Amino acid sequence: MRTALSFTLLLILTSLSTLAGVHADAPSDGSTVIITADETWNETMTMDGNLIVSSGSTLTIASDVTIATNSTILIEPGATLELTGSLLGDELNSGLAVFNSTQLHLNFGDLAETGQLRINFDQTIPTSAIFNMTIGDQTVDAAGKDHISIDVTLNGSDLLADFHIYYAFEIQIISVQALHSGSAQSPILSANQLNHTAGSLIWNSASFALEVQGTLNLDSATIYGADITCHSECQIQSSTLIGSAPINVEDGASIIVTSSIIQGSRTDEDIIVHDLAEIIYTDNQGTGGVTDGWIRLLSQRQIQTNSGGITVHQTGIGYGSTTRDDFTDSNGLIDIGGSEWKRIVEWVDQNGVYHSEDSELVFTLSTAWGDFSTTIPAPQTPTAVVNIPLPYIEVVSIDAEDTTAEVDKKIGAMVTVRNTGDAAATVNIWCYVGENLTETTSLTTTLTPGEEKVLPVSWWANTDGPQVLNCRALIPDVLKSIAGNVTNIEGGNSQEVGWYIGEETEDKPYVVYAILVVIIVLASTLFARNANKKIEASDVEEHFEEEQQDRRYRRTRRLNCLESGG
Repeated sequence: MRTALSFTLLLILTSLSTLAGVHADAPSDGSTVIITADETWNETMTMDGNLIVSSGSTLTIASDVTIATNSTILIEPGATLELTGSLLGDELNSGLAVFNSTQLHLNFGDLAETGQLRINFDQTIPTSAIFNMTIGDQTVDAAGKDHISIDVTLNGSDLLADFHIYYAFEIQIISVQALHSGSAQSPILSANQLNHTAGSLIWNSASFALEVQGTLNLDSATIYGADITCHSECQIQSSTLIGSAPINVEDGASIIVTSSIIQGSRTDEDIIVHDLAEIIYTDNQGTGGVTDGWIRLLSQRQIQTNSGGITVHQTGIGYGSTTRDDFTDSNGLIDIGGSEWKRIVEWVDQNGVYHSEDSELVFTLSTAWGDFSTTIPAPQTPTAVVNIPLPYIEVVSIDAEDTTAEVDKKIGAMVTVRNTGDAAATVNIWCYVGENLTETTSLTTTLTPGEEKVLPVSWWANTDGPQVLNCRALIPDVLKSIAGNVTNIEGGNSQEVGWYIGEETEDKPYVVYAILVVIIVLASTLFARNANKKIEASDVEEHFEEEQQDRRYRRTRRLNCLESGG
């Protein structure tokens, strides 16, 4: 019994020992290998295929691993890759972008007294370009060529190559080779090995992909030619990354980079921090040249406001500090991140200096009630909500002076209005009976936030019967889509007023007609009387004239008779 039990225990221990010793080698034939337990690689090896570190497992690589092109490494959520060795892509597709004033600092050692330096470019340089290289007192024109050669001394002396370039597009140096007749050996330096100033190392393509959904820890490690994406947590300490930029740090992830070297990016930045991902970047050497240390790139810059038709004046937006005017759409939405440059809100430049956009947004809504506006720094988030201060005009009550009134005569009322919003407004109040505009004196007033006023109004009705006066704010067209946010649309109502027709009202037309008839008759009588008087006066005047003529005639005859003696 005791012997059987001991044998059983031995079998169990042997099985556990076997399990603990399970070791997964790197894939070598394009297959997929999954790491399912903690494991350490200490031997130099070659990898060709797909490697997965599964959740709950830690893979430690302390050796050099050369990785074939298009291979992948995936660190699943909850898994860890500890790298103190090297991951080396076997295709190093890099180039050194050269510009006007770029310099190469070269020394190939003591090879020969004289020889030639050959510079290989990534393309044939157009003949229209100005592209000269000078070493010492010799200058070579590279226009129209894909490489140039220049005589140099190769006896261990330092060589300084100056470039004088005026060309709009990027030209890369792929390699530099020392040629001489003293030996068959012709040393060649690839782009990433060149010592330069004012150039920019460009990695044209990655050799393999490294996707971090769990944790990546680099400590005194080296990575060549990786396309690194950090979805969770990446820590890079005292390590060197060549041709492995940009490192993409996705929204929600974090990265810590300390005392490390990142050289050679496929874009204009070594690290791209997306949206609200976190970064700590301390004491590092970046690619330099035209390549920033890191940028924060937003996926979008959408701002939701509380009204359509708002003018948005933008200044200092993004990497280029652009200025622009735009409008919110009918839903109050605006996107200020139309280009990638406008979505870069933070960056560390090629010299290690931190920058953040110095931006301002002025939101203005112009209405018949007045202009409403607010000014803020541009939100550095993918989405934001910005509400401009608006008034809220409320017709509180209408108190008529009586409950009865006579048709065609006015009745007074007091209209109470107040502004419970956040902005002052000058408003017109219109009054209705039912849905029909009714005759009242005009109501216009200005209300500051929190202010209440009582406004007098006169009301006329041209029909009888019970009526209720309803008064409400006249809503400008631009505010109609958000009318409920700026006023109580239903307005305020008076108590019911009974309008009646007065007793004399029915006879008024006949009285008026009678008065008109009397006036006409009197006027006719006066006119006839005046006419008769004029006729009588004319007759008297005519008779008097005839008598005078007769008298003159008779006097003349008498005088004639006396003169003739008769």
